[in-house]
Amino acid sequence: MRLLRTLFGFSGTISRRAYILVALTGVLVKHLVDLIVAVGVFHRSWSPLNYLVPLGVPVPLNALSRADQIFVATMLAMSLPFAWVGLAITLKRFRTIGWPAWLTILFFVPIANIVSFAVAAVWPEHVEDEAAYSSWWLRRIVPRDSFGAAVLAIAFSSVVAVICVALGTRALDSYGWGLFAAIPFAEGAIAAILYGVHQRRTLNESISVALLSVLLTLAALLAVALEGGICAVMAAPLALFLAFIGALFGHAIQPRHAGPAAGAASLVVLLLAAPAIMGVESVVPREQPVYMVESEIVVNAPPAAVWQHVISFPDLAPPTELIFRLGVSYPERAKIVGWGAHAVRYCEFSTGTFVEPITAWDAPKRLAFRVARNPEPMRELSPYKSLETSHLRGYLVSRHGEFRLEPLAGGRTLLIGRTWYQHHLWPASYWAFFADGIIHRIHMRVLWHIKQLSEAAYASGARDQ
Repeated sequence: MRLLRTLFGFSGTISRRAYILVALTGVLVKHLVDLIVAVGVFHRSWSPLNYLVPLGVPVPLNALSRADQIFVATMLAMSLPFAWVGLAITLKRFRTIGWPAWLTILFFVPIANIVSFAVAAVWPEHVEDEAAYSSWWLRRIVPRDSFGAAVLAIAFSSVVAVICVALGTRALDSYGWGLFAAIPFAEGAIAAILYGVHQRRTLNESISVALLSVLLTLAALLAVALEGGICAVMAAPLALFLAFIGALFGHAIQPRHAGPAAGAASLVVLLLAAPAIMGVESVVPREQPVYMVESEIVVNAPPAAVWQHVISFPDLAPPTELIFRLGVSYPERAKIVGWGAHAVRYCEFSTGTFVEPITAWDAPKRLAFRVARNPEPMRELSPYKSLETSHLRGYLVSRHGEFRLEPLAGGRTLLIGRTWYQHHLWPASYWAFFADGIIHRIHMRVLWHIKQLSEAAYASGARDQ
Protein backbone atom coordinates (compact mmCIF):
# COMPACT_ATOMS: atom_id res chain seq x y z
CA MET A 1 0.00 0.00 0.00
CA ARG A 2 2.81 2.41 0.80
CA LEU A 3 4.37 1.80 -2.61
CA LEU A 4 1.05 2.40 -4.34
CA ARG A 5 0.54 5.64 -2.42
CA THR A 6 4.03 6.76 -3.42
CA LEU A 7 3.40 5.95 -7.06
CA PHE A 8 -0.20 7.04 -7.55
CA GLY A 9 -1.10 9.32 -4.63
CA PHE A 10 -1.01 13.11 -4.94
CA SER A 11 -0.77 13.84 -1.22
CA GLY A 12 2.31 13.84 1.00
CA THR A 13 5.95 14.35 0.14
CA ILE A 14 8.76 12.35 -1.47
CA SER A 15 12.47 12.22 -0.77
CA ARG A 16 15.15 12.97 -3.32
CA ARG A 17 16.23 9.33 -3.49
CA ALA A 18 12.70 8.01 -4.02
CA TYR A 19 11.95 10.74 -6.56
CA ILE A 20 14.97 9.92 -8.69
CA LEU A 21 14.52 6.16 -8.34
CA VAL A 22 10.85 6.18 -9.33
CA ALA A 23 11.41 8.61 -12.21
CA LEU A 24 14.35 6.77 -13.76
CA THR A 25 12.74 3.35 -13.28
CA GLY A 26 9.54 4.63 -14.84
CA VAL A 27 11.39 6.00 -17.86
CA LEU A 28 13.26 2.73 -18.43
CA VAL A 29 10.19 0.52 -17.95
CA LYS A 30 8.04 2.70 -20.17
CA HIS A 31 10.61 2.74 -22.96
CA LEU A 32 10.99 -1.04 -22.74
CA VAL A 33 7.22 -1.59 -22.89
CA ASP A 34 6.83 0.88 -25.75
CA LEU A 35 9.68 -0.76 -27.66
CA ILE A 36 8.17 -4.22 -27.26
CA VAL A 37 4.72 -3.08 -28.39
CA ALA A 38 5.92 -0.88 -31.25
CA VAL A 39 8.31 -3.46 -32.69
CA GLY A 40 6.62 -6.71 -31.67
CA VAL A 41 2.97 -5.80 -32.27
CA PHE A 42 3.00 -2.99 -34.82
CA HIS A 43 6.32 -3.80 -36.52
CA ARG A 44 7.48 -0.19 -36.28
CA SER A 45 10.82 1.23 -35.16
CA TRP A 46 10.93 3.06 -31.82
CA SER A 47 13.53 5.33 -30.23
CA PRO A 48 13.52 8.02 -27.52
CA LEU A 49 12.87 10.65 -30.21
CA ASN A 50 9.50 9.04 -30.91
CA TYR A 51 8.27 10.50 -27.64
CA LEU A 52 8.45 13.88 -29.38
CA VAL A 53 7.26 12.62 -32.79
CA PRO A 54 5.43 9.25 -32.32
CA LEU A 55 5.28 8.39 -36.02
CA GLY A 56 8.85 9.45 -36.73
CA VAL A 57 7.60 12.34 -38.88
CA PRO A 58 5.02 15.02 -38.09
CA VAL A 59 1.63 14.09 -39.58
CA PRO A 60 -1.57 16.17 -39.21
CA LEU A 61 -4.29 14.39 -37.25
CA ASN A 62 -6.69 14.56 -40.18
CA ALA A 63 -4.10 12.87 -42.41
CA LEU A 64 -3.48 9.83 -40.17
CA SER A 65 -4.19 6.47 -41.77
CA ARG A 66 -6.31 3.92 -39.94
CA ALA A 67 -3.17 1.98 -38.97
CA ASP A 68 -1.51 5.15 -37.67
CA GLN A 69 -4.61 6.05 -35.66
CA ILE A 70 -4.62 2.64 -33.96
CA PHE A 71 -0.88 2.83 -33.26
CA VAL A 72 -1.01 6.36 -31.80
CA ALA A 73 -4.09 5.56 -29.71
CA THR A 74 -2.46 2.42 -28.32
CA MET A 75 0.79 4.18 -27.41
CA LEU A 76 -1.17 7.03 -25.83
CA ALA A 77 -3.29 4.65 -23.75
CA MET A 78 -0.18 2.85 -22.51
CA SER A 79 1.40 6.14 -21.48
CA LEU A 80 -1.48 7.21 -19.21
CA PRO A 81 -0.44 5.18 -16.10
CA PHE A 82 3.15 6.40 -16.44
CA ALA A 83 1.97 9.99 -16.88
CA TRP A 84 -0.15 9.64 -13.73
CA VAL A 85 2.86 8.41 -11.74
CA GLY A 86 5.10 11.10 -13.17
CA LEU A 87 2.65 13.85 -12.33
CA ALA A 88 2.09 12.44 -8.82
CA ILE A 89 5.76 12.28 -7.86
CA THR A 90 6.41 15.68 -9.48
CA LEU A 91 3.69 17.33 -7.39
CA LYS A 92 4.92 15.64 -4.22
CA ARG A 93 8.53 16.58 -4.92
CA PHE A 94 7.61 20.20 -5.55
CA ARG A 95 5.65 20.22 -2.30
CA THR A 96 8.61 18.72 -0.46
CA ILE A 97 11.02 21.44 -1.59
CA GLY A 98 8.53 24.28 -1.28
CA TRP A 99 7.85 24.99 -4.96
CA PRO A 100 4.37 26.18 -6.01
CA ALA A 101 2.02 23.45 -7.22
CA TRP A 102 1.30 25.24 -10.51
CA LEU A 103 4.85 24.52 -11.64
CA THR A 104 3.78 20.92 -12.30
CA ILE A 105 2.51 22.18 -15.64
CA LEU A 106 6.15 21.94 -16.75
CA PHE A 107 5.73 18.17 -16.62
CA PHE A 108 3.91 18.46 -19.96
CA VAL A 109 6.36 20.88 -21.64
CA PRO A 110 9.16 19.22 -23.68
CA ILE A 111 12.69 20.09 -22.51
CA ALA A 112 11.29 22.13 -19.59
CA ASN A 113 10.18 18.88 -17.91
CA ILE A 114 13.69 17.45 -18.13
CA VAL A 115 15.31 20.57 -16.73
CA SER A 116 12.76 21.02 -13.94
CA PHE A 117 13.19 17.36 -12.95
CA ALA A 118 16.94 17.77 -12.68
CA VAL A 119 16.66 20.97 -10.64
CA ALA A 120 14.03 19.46 -8.33
CA ALA A 121 16.25 16.42 -7.81
CA VAL A 122 19.20 18.47 -6.56
CA TRP A 123 17.17 21.10 -4.70
CA PRO A 124 17.70 20.84 -0.90
CA GLU A 125 14.78 19.71 1.22
CA HIS A 126 15.43 22.24 3.99
CA VAL A 127 15.83 26.00 4.03
CA GLU A 128 19.30 27.16 4.94
CA ASP A 129 19.70 29.73 7.72
CA GLU A 130 19.88 33.44 7.02
CA ALA A 131 23.58 33.60 7.90
CA ALA A 132 24.45 31.13 5.14
CA TYR A 133 22.36 33.04 2.68
CA SER A 134 23.83 36.40 3.65
CA SER A 135 27.37 35.15 3.04
CA TRP A 136 26.55 33.65 -0.38
CA TRP A 137 29.24 34.70 -2.86
CA LEU A 138 26.70 35.39 -5.60
CA ARG A 139 25.12 38.12 -3.49
CA ARG A 140 28.45 39.95 -3.54
CA ILE A 141 28.52 39.86 -7.34
CA VAL A 142 24.93 40.78 -8.20
CA PRO A 143 24.22 44.47 -7.54
CA ARG A 144 21.60 45.22 -4.90
CA ASP A 145 19.70 47.85 -6.86
CA SER A 146 17.04 46.71 -9.31
CA PHE A 147 18.63 48.27 -12.39
CA GLY A 148 22.09 46.87 -11.69
CA ALA A 149 20.71 43.41 -10.96
CA ALA A 150 18.72 43.50 -14.20
CA VAL A 151 21.75 44.53 -16.26
CA LEU A 152 23.90 41.75 -14.81
CA ALA A 153 21.15 39.12 -15.19
CA ILE A 154 20.51 40.10 -18.82
CA ALA A 155 24.20 40.31 -19.73
CA PHE A 156 25.26 37.06 -18.05
CA SER A 157 22.38 34.95 -19.36
CA SER A 158 22.87 36.38 -22.85
CA VAL A 159 26.60 35.58 -22.85
CA VAL A 160 25.83 32.03 -21.72
CA ALA A 161 23.26 31.67 -24.51
CA VAL A 162 25.68 32.94 -27.19
CA ILE A 163 28.36 30.48 -26.02
CA CYS A 164 25.86 27.62 -26.11
CA VAL A 165 24.70 28.62 -29.61
CA ALA A 166 28.31 28.66 -30.80
CA LEU A 167 28.86 25.23 -29.24
CA GLY A 168 25.75 23.79 -30.86
CA THR A 169 26.12 25.25 -34.34
CA ARG A 170 29.89 25.30 -34.82
CA ALA A 171 31.14 22.37 -32.73
CA LEU A 172 28.20 19.94 -32.60
CA ASP A 173 26.41 21.02 -35.80
CA SER A 174 23.13 20.59 -33.93
CA TYR A 175 20.02 22.52 -34.92
CA GLY A 176 17.48 20.81 -32.71
CA TRP A 177 15.60 20.93 -29.42
CA GLY A 178 18.76 21.82 -27.52
CA LEU A 179 19.42 24.91 -29.64
CA PHE A 180 15.89 26.19 -30.16
CA ALA A 181 14.21 25.07 -26.91
CA ALA A 182 16.70 24.28 -24.14
CA ILE A 183 18.86 27.38 -24.62
CA PRO A 184 16.05 29.98 -24.47
CA PHE A 185 14.31 28.14 -21.59
CA ALA A 186 17.53 28.01 -19.57
CA GLU A 187 18.36 31.60 -20.50
CA GLY A 188 15.01 32.86 -19.24
CA ALA A 189 15.30 30.87 -16.01
CA ILE A 190 18.87 31.99 -15.31
CA ALA A 191 17.98 35.64 -15.90
CA ALA A 192 15.04 35.42 -13.49
CA ILE A 193 17.07 33.61 -10.81
CA LEU A 194 19.96 36.08 -10.92
CA TYR A 195 17.60 39.02 -10.88
CA GLY A 196 16.01 37.71 -7.69
CA VAL A 197 19.18 37.00 -5.73
CA HIS A 198 18.74 39.90 -3.30
CA GLN A 199 14.98 40.18 -3.05
CA ARG A 200 11.79 38.73 -4.42
CA ARG A 201 10.96 40.47 -7.69
CA THR A 202 7.58 40.77 -9.33
CA LEU A 203 6.64 38.26 -12.00
CA ASN A 204 6.43 40.98 -14.66
CA GLU A 205 9.94 42.12 -13.81
CA SER A 206 11.32 38.59 -14.07
CA ILE A 207 9.61 38.03 -17.43
CA SER A 208 10.85 41.37 -18.77
CA VAL A 209 14.43 40.58 -17.83
CA ALA A 210 14.23 37.16 -19.49
CA LEU A 211 12.76 38.48 -22.74
CA LEU A 212 15.26 41.33 -22.94
CA SER A 213 18.02 38.77 -22.51
CA VAL A 214 16.78 36.83 -25.55
CA LEU A 215 16.56 39.98 -27.67
CA LEU A 216 20.12 40.88 -26.67
CA THR A 217 21.23 37.36 -27.57
CA LEU A 218 19.69 37.61 -31.05
CA ALA A 219 21.45 40.94 -31.60
CA ALA A 220 24.73 39.47 -30.34
CA LEU A 221 24.45 36.51 -32.71
CA LEU A 222 24.23 38.96 -35.61
CA ALA A 223 27.13 41.01 -34.28
CA VAL A 224 29.51 38.07 -33.88
CA ALA A 225 28.48 36.46 -37.21
CA LEU A 226 26.97 33.34 -35.68
CA GLU A 227 23.60 33.89 -37.33
CA GLY A 228 21.86 35.99 -39.95
CA GLY A 229 18.89 38.29 -39.66
CA ILE A 230 16.34 36.14 -41.47
CA CYS A 231 16.84 33.03 -39.35
CA ALA A 232 17.05 35.13 -36.18
CA VAL A 233 13.64 36.62 -36.95
CA MET A 234 12.15 33.19 -37.66
CA ALA A 235 13.61 31.74 -34.44
CA ALA A 236 12.51 34.69 -32.30
CA PRO A 237 8.87 33.65 -31.61
CA LEU A 238 9.90 30.20 -30.37
CA ALA A 239 12.85 31.56 -28.37
CA LEU A 240 10.75 34.25 -26.71
CA PHE A 241 8.01 31.77 -25.80
CA LEU A 242 10.47 29.31 -24.24
CA ALA A 243 12.24 32.15 -22.41
CA PHE A 244 8.84 33.20 -21.04
CA ILE A 245 8.29 29.66 -19.72
CA GLY A 246 11.81 29.69 -18.30
CA ALA A 247 11.14 33.01 -16.60
CA LEU A 248 8.06 31.56 -14.90
CA PHE A 249 10.19 28.68 -13.66
CA GLY A 250 13.10 30.86 -12.56
CA HIS A 251 10.80 33.32 -10.81
CA ALA A 252 9.07 30.52 -8.90
CA ILE A 253 12.36 29.12 -7.59
CA GLN A 254 14.21 32.36 -6.95
CA PRO A 255 16.63 31.36 -4.17
CA ARG A 256 15.89 34.25 -1.78
CA HIS A 257 14.16 31.91 0.68
CA ALA A 258 15.91 28.65 -0.20
CA GLY A 259 19.56 29.44 0.33
CA PRO A 260 22.81 29.37 -1.65
CA ALA A 261 22.90 25.60 -2.14
CA ALA A 262 19.56 25.66 -3.93
CA GLY A 263 20.53 28.64 -6.06
CA ALA A 264 23.88 27.17 -7.02
CA ALA A 265 22.37 23.78 -7.85
CA SER A 266 19.67 25.27 -10.06
CA LEU A 267 22.17 27.46 -11.93
CA VAL A 268 24.53 24.54 -12.55
CA VAL A 269 21.72 22.36 -13.94
CA LEU A 270 20.45 25.17 -16.15
CA LEU A 271 23.96 25.92 -17.44
CA LEU A 272 24.52 22.26 -18.35
CA ALA A 273 21.06 21.45 -19.71
CA ALA A 274 21.39 22.83 -23.23
CA PRO A 275 24.93 21.49 -23.93
CA ALA A 276 23.88 18.06 -22.65
CA ILE A 277 20.76 17.94 -24.85
CA MET A 278 22.66 19.19 -27.90
CA GLY A 279 25.37 16.60 -27.30
CA VAL A 280 22.81 13.80 -27.24
CA GLU A 281 21.13 15.14 -30.39
CA SER A 282 24.44 15.27 -32.25
CA VAL A 283 25.02 11.52 -31.82
CA VAL A 284 21.46 10.15 -31.93
CA PRO A 285 20.22 9.64 -35.52
CA ARG A 286 16.90 11.24 -36.37
CA GLU A 287 14.52 10.36 -39.17
CA GLN A 288 13.91 13.48 -41.18
CA PRO A 289 10.29 14.11 -42.18
CA VAL A 290 9.40 14.65 -45.84
CA TYR A 291 7.00 17.51 -46.53
CA MET A 292 5.04 18.33 -49.66
CA VAL A 293 3.97 21.81 -50.73
CA GLU A 294 1.35 22.21 -53.45
CA SER A 295 0.42 25.42 -55.25
CA GLU A 296 -1.87 25.99 -58.21
CA ILE A 297 -3.02 28.63 -60.64
CA VAL A 298 -5.55 28.79 -63.50
CA VAL A 299 -4.07 29.65 -66.90
CA ASN A 300 -6.28 31.00 -69.66
CA ALA A 301 -4.68 28.75 -72.26
CA PRO A 302 -4.91 25.02 -73.09
CA PRO A 303 -2.36 22.53 -71.68
CA ALA A 304 -0.48 22.25 -74.99
CA ALA A 305 0.20 25.98 -74.95
CA VAL A 306 1.26 25.93 -71.29
CA TRP A 307 3.55 22.90 -71.56
CA GLN A 308 6.32 24.66 -73.50
CA HIS A 309 6.70 27.24 -70.75
CA VAL A 310 6.73 24.61 -68.01
CA ILE A 311 9.77 22.75 -69.27
CA SER A 312 11.76 25.99 -69.65
CA PHE A 313 11.15 29.70 -69.37
CA PRO A 314 13.14 32.92 -69.88
CA ASP A 315 14.17 35.42 -67.23
CA LEU A 316 11.65 36.40 -64.60
CA ALA A 317 11.26 40.02 -63.57
CA PRO A 318 13.16 41.06 -60.43
CA PRO A 319 11.19 40.08 -57.32
CA THR A 320 8.96 42.57 -55.55
CA GLU A 321 8.15 40.30 -52.58
CA LEU A 322 9.86 41.44 -49.39
CA ILE A 323 10.99 37.94 -48.42
CA PHE A 324 13.04 37.60 -51.62
CA ARG A 325 14.44 41.10 -51.43
CA LEU A 326 15.67 40.30 -47.91
CA GLY A 327 17.79 37.39 -49.16
CA VAL A 328 15.66 34.25 -49.54
CA SER A 329 16.64 32.45 -52.74
CA TYR A 330 14.26 32.96 -55.68
CA PRO A 331 13.97 31.52 -59.22
CA GLU A 332 15.32 33.58 -62.13
CA ARG A 333 15.05 31.32 -65.19
CA ALA A 334 14.87 27.67 -66.27
CA LYS A 335 16.28 25.75 -69.23
CA ILE A 336 16.20 22.15 -70.31
CA VAL A 337 18.94 20.08 -71.94
CA GLY A 338 17.71 17.10 -73.93
CA TRP A 339 14.18 15.92 -74.53
CA GLY A 340 11.85 13.45 -72.91
CA ALA A 341 12.51 11.28 -69.88
CA HIS A 342 16.31 11.55 -70.24
CA ALA A 343 16.41 15.35 -70.22
CA VAL A 344 17.83 17.46 -67.41
CA ARG A 345 16.17 20.67 -66.29
CA TYR A 346 18.26 23.47 -64.80
CA CYS A 347 16.35 25.94 -62.66
CA GLU A 348 18.57 28.92 -61.89
CA PHE A 349 18.00 30.66 -58.56
CA SER A 350 19.56 33.78 -57.10
CA THR A 351 21.94 31.63 -55.02
CA GLY A 352 22.75 28.91 -57.55
CA THR A 353 21.22 26.28 -59.80
CA PHE A 354 18.88 23.38 -59.07
CA VAL A 355 19.84 20.37 -61.20
CA GLU A 356 16.67 18.39 -61.95
CA PRO A 357 16.93 15.15 -63.98
CA ILE A 358 13.52 14.39 -65.50
CA THR A 359 11.77 11.28 -64.17
CA ALA A 360 8.41 11.59 -65.95
CA TRP A 361 7.67 13.32 -69.26
CA ASP A 362 3.99 13.00 -70.13
CA ALA A 363 3.34 15.95 -72.43
CA PRO A 364 1.23 17.98 -71.95
CA LYS A 365 0.00 16.50 -68.67
CA ARG A 366 2.85 15.94 -66.24
CA LEU A 367 6.51 16.80 -65.82
CA ALA A 368 8.27 15.21 -62.83
CA PHE A 369 11.87 15.41 -61.74
CA ARG A 370 14.21 14.57 -58.91
CA VAL A 371 16.60 17.15 -57.50
CA ALA A 372 20.24 16.16 -57.89
CA ARG A 373 21.71 19.40 -56.56
CA ASN A 374 20.38 22.14 -54.29
CA PRO A 375 21.82 25.65 -54.00
CA GLU A 376 21.82 27.53 -50.71
CA PRO A 377 18.29 28.47 -49.60
CA MET A 378 19.17 32.10 -48.81
CA ARG A 379 21.77 34.78 -48.42
CA GLU A 380 21.61 35.76 -44.79
CA LEU A 381 21.06 39.36 -43.74
CA SER A 382 24.21 40.31 -41.87
CA PRO A 383 26.49 43.29 -41.26
CA TYR A 384 29.21 41.13 -42.81
CA LYS A 385 29.62 40.65 -46.56
CA SER A 386 29.78 36.88 -46.36
CA LEU A 387 28.16 34.85 -43.59
CA GLU A 388 28.73 31.10 -43.48
CA THR A 389 26.35 29.14 -41.24
CA SER A 390 25.92 25.37 -41.23
CA HIS A 391 22.17 25.43 -41.80
CA LEU A 392 22.63 27.04 -45.23
CA ARG A 393 23.99 23.77 -46.57
CA GLY A 394 22.05 20.54 -46.34
CA TYR A 395 19.45 21.66 -43.80
CA LEU A 396 16.70 22.52 -46.31
CA VAL A 397 16.78 20.10 -49.22
CA SER A 398 14.36 19.65 -52.12
CA ARG A 399 14.05 15.98 -53.05
CA HIS A 400 11.76 15.98 -56.08
CA GLY A 401 8.97 17.94 -57.70
CA GLU A 402 6.43 17.95 -60.47
CA PHE A 403 4.12 20.07 -62.60
CA ARG A 404 0.66 18.82 -63.47
CA LEU A 405 -1.51 20.35 -66.18
CA GLU A 406 -5.21 19.56 -65.92
CA PRO A 407 -7.57 20.75 -68.69
CA LEU A 408 -10.50 22.93 -67.66
CA ALA A 409 -13.60 24.08 -69.48
CA GLY A 410 -13.19 26.96 -71.89
CA GLY A 411 -9.72 25.96 -73.04
CA ARG A 412 -8.13 26.77 -69.69
CA THR A 413 -5.54 24.83 -67.64
CA LEU A 414 -5.16 24.17 -63.95
CA LEU A 415 -1.39 24.33 -63.45
CA ILE A 416 -0.20 22.61 -60.27
CA GLY A 417 3.31 22.75 -58.84
CA ARG A 418 4.47 20.36 -56.12
CA THR A 419 7.72 20.12 -54.18
CA TRP A 420 8.76 17.39 -51.75
CA TYR A 421 11.46 18.51 -49.36
CA GLN A 422 13.21 17.73 -46.10
CA HIS A 423 14.69 19.98 -43.48
CA HIS A 424 16.98 19.06 -40.59
CA LEU A 425 15.77 21.57 -38.03
CA TRP A 426 13.82 20.75 -34.90
CA PRO A 427 11.12 21.18 -33.67
CA ALA A 428 10.30 19.99 -37.19
CA SER A 429 6.73 21.30 -37.42
CA TYR A 430 7.75 24.78 -36.29
CA TRP A 431 10.34 25.18 -39.04
CA ALA A 432 8.11 23.50 -41.63
CA PHE A 433 5.66 26.35 -41.14
CA PHE A 434 8.25 28.81 -42.47
CA ALA A 435 9.63 26.45 -45.13
CA ASP A 436 6.15 25.72 -46.50
CA GLY A 437 5.43 29.43 -46.82
CA ILE A 438 8.73 30.15 -48.59
CA ILE A 439 8.33 27.26 -51.05
CA HIS A 440 4.75 28.29 -51.77
CA ARG A 441 5.93 31.81 -52.65
CA ILE A 442 8.61 30.33 -54.92
CA HIS A 443 5.94 28.20 -56.60
CA MET A 444 3.67 31.18 -57.15
CA ARG A 445 6.49 33.26 -58.61
CA VAL A 446 7.12 30.53 -61.20
CA LEU A 447 3.44 29.74 -61.84
CA TRP A 448 2.55 33.39 -62.40
CA HIS A 449 5.44 33.70 -64.85
CA ILE A 450 4.33 30.61 -66.75
CA LYS A 451 0.76 31.91 -66.75
CA GLN A 452 1.77 35.26 -68.24
CA LEU A 453 4.01 33.67 -70.89
CA SER A 454 1.41 31.06 -71.86
CA GLU A 455 -1.50 33.46 -72.07
CA ALA A 456 0.51 35.98 -74.11
CA ALA A 457 1.76 33.34 -76.54
CA TYR A 458 -1.68 31.75 -76.89
CA ALA A 459 -3.37 35.10 -77.47
CA SER A 460 -0.73 36.02 -80.06
CA GLY A 461 -1.21 32.70 -81.88
CA ALA A 462 -4.98 33.12 -81.87
CA ARG A 463 -4.63 36.60 -83.43
CA ASP A 464 -2.25 35.28 -86.10
CA GLN A 465 -4.85 32.71 -87.11
